[in-house]
Amino acid sequence: MRHGESIANVMNIITEDPDEHPLTERGIEQVLFSAEQMKGLKFDGVISSPILRARQTAKTVADVLNLEIKTDKRIRESGLGPYNKYRIEDIPKMNREDLGMEPWDAQVKRMRNALNDIDGCYILVSHALPIRAVTASFLEMDEKESYGIDIKHASMTAIDLDKNKLLSIGTLLLTDRIKKLFSEC
Repeated sequence: MRHGESIANVMNIITEDPDEHPLTERGIEQVLFSAEQMKGLKFDGVISSPILRARQTAKTVADVLNLEIKTDKRIRESGLGPYNKYRIEDIPKMNREDLGMEPWDAQVKRMRNALNDIDGCYILVSHALPIRAVTASFLEMDEKESYGIDIKHASMTAIDLDKNKLLSIGTLLLTDRIKKLFSEC
């Protein structure tokens, strides 16, 4: 699950700061809507990125679903290097490595490692680019091939790790098929 809308999103900046840019009221509403979609499903807990907007999202979801929260730095925001707190439109149109940002493959690796260490059914709360990276890895796409994958605020990307299969990408509504699968976890 991606975090809800944050102050950083409203300001149109990218940031990996751990304790700044909380959720907006709209962001909280988005998260509550998604949490309602997950009511009645079986989860073992919530695992959150250590970034404030993700922690707030995870707490809201955990409160609605009566679940415990863990934090895992591997599902954190993308490493932004010298462009932390930059407005998106002010970032040069160059590849991530040339900008001194965390490489795409490193994001895929850390997200896959986090997933591989999961035993059970968990809700992971992360950020758009790391979610897109791990989603693209299941589709065997590179960064450029994945540009069309849209990970909306408070959206859910469901993955069946046992079958190595994506069930949904960036959805705001869980289908009956997905609900059935997660009710049997």
